[in-house]
Amino acid sequence: MAAGVLAGLGLMLAVGSGVAAAAAAAEETGEDATIRHALQLRKRGNDREALVELRRAYDLWHSPRAAAQLGFAEQALGMWPQAEAHVGEALRGKDDRWIRKNRGTVEQALATIRAHVGRVEIVGGEPGAQVTINGQPAGALPLADAVAVSAGPVEIEVRAAGFAPSVKTVNVAVGEYARVPFTLQPQPRTAQARAPQAPPPRALAPVQPLPGAVPAIPAETRVDERDDGRGRRYAGIGLVVGGLVAVGGGVAASLTAKNKFDAINSDAAADRPYNEANGNWKGYETAATVLYVVGAGALIGGTVLYVSGRSRGESEARANAGGVSVSMKPQLAPGRAGATIAVRF
Repeated sequence: MAAGVLAGLGLMLAVGSGVAAAAAAAEETGEDATIRHALQLRKRGNDREALVELRRAYDLWHSPRAAAQLGFAEQALGMWPQAEAHVGEALRGKDDRWIRKNRGTVEQALATIRAHVGRVEIVGGEPGAQVTINGQPAGALPLADAVAVSAGPVEIEVRAAGFAPSVKTVNVAVGEYARVPFTLQPQPRTAQARAPQAPPPRALAPVQPLPGAVPAIPAETRVDERDDGRGRRYAGIGLVVGGLVAVGGGVAASLTAKNKFDAINSDAAADRPYNEANGNWKGYETAATVLYVVGAGALIGGTVLYVSGRSRGESEARANAGGVSVSMKPQLAPGRAGATIAVRF
């Protein structure tokens, strides 16, 4: 009989284990599965794809754990104001089991994030005016509270119907609380009438020579042998050299951005703490883009100046040989850096 009791207990334990495993599997298909997949993406360096998954988890469940993981991904991508909002929201879930277990880590991340954030308060303006900060909508005036922004230059635009838009750029330091006043100017109700333009003069008909008249022989035109385009050629060469230097600087900035981005991915894959020194990779990438654009413009402008300054005989020879072409193919994506430029005179 004892053997039968033991057998029955074993059967109950097996059934209970199966039910628990089935329940765990069912739970894994929800929030846990989504967050687990996002963390695997982050370990492989795909922070942007992980951000999409974590936003979906946050929109579906709004749990403190989803908010914290979303904030961590935003922190890795340099989205400091968004990261502060989501990590701070996670810490307000004091009774959440995951927050109680990981509160120290979450609080440390929030302190790191706040070391990159300032705040701006918009005062004045017109009630109902729409506020845009760094290209992102921030709400209508009056705003309920100051807006968190990444430290550095911040562009603020205020628009209201019937008023001219107003734009200001302020430099906000870490931890600074900046108050930015706005005064909107009404737009005129009617545009000023344009002054009437005189009709273009009529073209005169060409004078036909009288029958039998001898056509007048034009006076000999003196050809100036001086080279007036030398200055333009020198300026064109200088612009081309400057354009090449700018493109070289863009390549260097792209390589720096790539190295910093790769370092962030390596730290995430190895579960190492986030290194703040690599958080400015986006700034290097933006600087590379600007340098590429400036370099391309200098190359094109220098080429045009050089061609326009050539002597007549040289221009005709060049025209017979071919035209002028300038091509540039920058590579700015993280993990790829450089540019291909071709200039043919």
